[in-house]
Amino acid sequence: SMRLLILPNDIDLSKVGKWIITNTAVYQIAEASGVAYVLHHGDGEITESNRRVNEWLIHHMDETPLHKLCYDSSVTSTKINIYLNENSADAALAIDTTHGMTPLHMLSMNPNAPADAIGALFDVNTEAAFRVDNQGKTAIDYAREYNVGGMIAMMNVLCNHRSAEHENISRRKRRRMI
Repeated sequence: SMRLLILPNDIDLSKVGKWIITNTAVYQIAEASGVAYVLHHGDGEITESNRRVNEWLIHHMDETPLHKLCYDSSVTSTKINIYLNENSADAALAIDTTHGMTPLHMLSMNPNAPADAIGALFDVNTEAAFRVDNQGKTAIDYAREYNVGGMIAMMNVLCNHRSAEHENISRRKRRRMI
């Protein structure tokens, strides 16, 4: 299974080396993108290799800013709502080309994401919870594994949508009877 590496905003990249991600899914994704650690050459090559991979780790999601926001360790529902209001709610439907994930997938994998942030994003695009990524997993699968509070928030939103849908059907039936 794929694991997302959440790095703190204030991480000292000079102290991050090859051992933090070797043989992980993110390492494989980096290699597939043409960026990989040099493991057995001179110190200069290894240092340059580390710098390239570290830069890639920070910037590989620049083209999908909502995805990047969703895996930020300091994400909040306010930040997500501001982003969606300033851009478009359609951003919640975006699928990144590397992982086949929606922003909700990324947010659900983020163990630092508050449940209300996951609920807010899920409320914008409930269908995203059932979309399967390149690993064959849904956002609900990732939330179950990484963020149980977020999974509960998604279930609450689903129940609220279901209740609202049921009320609308009942109202229409009553109108027909009148």
